[in-house]
Amino acid sequence: MNIKAISFSVFAAALMLAPLAAHAEDIPENLKGSGEVVITSGGGTWEEAQKKAFFEPFTRDTGIKVVLVPEDHAKLLASVRLGQPEADITSVPGGALAGFVNKQAVEEMDYGFFAPDTLANMPEAMKNKNGVGALLYSIAVAFNTTKFPNGGKQPSNWVDFYNVKDFPGPRSLPKCEKLVDGGLLEGALMGDGVPADQVYPIDMDRAFAKVAELKPNVGRWWVAGADAPQSLIDGEVDLAAAYNGRIFGARQQGAPLSLSWDQSLLQYDYWVIMKGSPNKDNAAKFLAYISRAQPQATFAEAISYGPVNNEAFNLVPKELLDVLPGAPELAKKQIFQNYEWWNATGPDGRTNWDVALERCVALLSQ
Repeated sequence: MNIKAISFSVFAAALMLAPLAAHAEDIPENLKGSGEVVITSGGGTWEEAQKKAFFEPFTRDTGIKVVLVPEDHAKLLASVRLGQPEADITSVPGGALAGFVNKQAVEEMDYGFFAPDTLANMPEAMKNKNGVGALLYSIAVAFNTTKFPNGGKQPSNWVDFYNVKDFPGPRSLPKCEKLVDGGLLEGALMGDGVPADQVYPIDMDRAFAKVAELKPNVGRWWVAGADAPQSLIDGEVDLAAAYNGRIFGARQQGAPLSLSWDQSLLQYDYWVIMKGSPNKDNAAKFLAYISRAQPQATFAEAISYGPVNNEAFNLVPKELLDVLPGAPELAKKQIFQNYEWWNATGPDGRTNWDVALERCVALLSQ
């Protein structure tokens, strides 16, 4: 996923952000300490939002210094293999977690530092043995409102996306290397009428048959997250599978784009502690601190990602509940992407992702 450099959400710039961070005296004693914790960061508005919500309040309230290094997973994994990890913590897409685990690159999570109410308000998918949820984002059906104007008939789900008769025009779908991040097969199955709660386990034959059916109407196969909205803006396509943050970022700049949350995929990143971390306890304290409701709410206000603590939705302005992935009303229309299924291996040792990638490449080369 390459959406971490997106601009502030359409609402963020207009909001006066209230300081939600707790005061030091409200912080449990077990989270306080000394020394440092080294964390990777992607820069830009992503890093600014993290500084506001996580890094600066954590240091102020606990006495533990946060040191940032540029995010480079290849370099980080190499340093772990040498037994000298250059960072204690990084974030990885949910679908990539198994790869880090298989490389023996991460420590098991220590949830002993987490307050009971924090854990109780986090969805189960966010409390993995090897990582804790970092944020929620979504892939959804997006469209150009010039082609499908407000007040008229607009596509609202994957069934509509695959319905070229009632919603004519070229489409944009993720290319094979982004088939998981872009929800290619999940969208195809729902487009073929499979109910959201029956998408997994994915019937690859049925999904790829649906993609093949739509293939003549695909005007752009995207790789970078910015490609989908740009192809909509340029008029190259009329509908696209796109990240919610990208669409809201484009709308903020005046682009005639919209999206539907119906049947959108809830996706997520994990924070992980690197194997051999010299500041393992401080890393666990940091993750316990930022997973609380108030830091999560501050982060959600600063950038268009959903919080991983459900209580945070009660702390953000009501206007944001219409645009944050995982918000209570939106979540009723969404489906959590099942990374465990994607990373499961068959008798031949290949993951479902490996098999799907091979099949996707074969289909697109025809």
